[in-house]
Amino acid sequence: MTVSVGFYKKMHNWIIDEYTGEIVFRPFQVNGNPYKSKVLIVGITPEPLMERELDNPRIYADSLVDGELFDELNESRLKEVSREYKGVQNFVKYMKERYNEDVIISNVNCYIAEDANTLKKMKGLKNPLIVKGERIFREVVEEFSSPLIILQGTKTLKEFTDAFSEQLHYKTDFSLPIQEIENQGIFAELTLSNGNVCKVLACRSMSYFNKNGSKFEQLKVNIDTIIG
Repeated sequence: MTVSVGFYKKMHNWIIDEYTGEIVFRPFQVNGNPYKSKVLIVGITPEPLMERELDNPRIYADSLVDGELFDELNESRLKEVSREYKGVQNFVKYMKERYNEDVIISNVNCYIAEDANTLKKMKGLKNPLIVKGERIFREVVEEFSSPLIILQGTKTLKEFTDAFSEQLHYKTDFSLPIQEIENQGIFAELTLSNGNVCKVLACRSMSYFNKNGSKFEQLKVNIDTIIG
């Protein structure tokens, strides 16, 4: 799949630092049409793969909707990815096999930081790239209006609820431990600016999601209740 001319204009602003012209953001990743996806899974920050070395924004944009192209561009780094990245990919494969669903992957901050310490320092300084990375994520959520949003990890849960505090209607106490929230099912509903309402689940880090997701049985039940 390739990105249409009209959508590329929007994506160009989502992926580029307008001051340097460099690719510094990954707004989302999906293998297919993001507008048709029912599920958005959210982490903290994108895995620092090699796409920042690319100098062709159009090819990069196409790779964000084409899993095969994305893997080809990042082949040299895919053997070094984090457990969380691998777990998210396992989850994406599970959803494709179980529901024929192409899950969108995004992060509460879309800036591609080199590591967690760099991200923390930039956040503390309110770096403009961090501010833009947060804004891009909110725009991604609004743009695709995925009916189901899954937040993985305690930090993601906190940052998401902070970002959308005025649009969330809570169904349960989000101050509970993350596994309790995971087991309880829908913990909130998010009302978007277009009036659509998204159901929100939260779970532990996807670093624990193996090939069959055996440690996430209750999450799988909750997902099936919503989209099955």
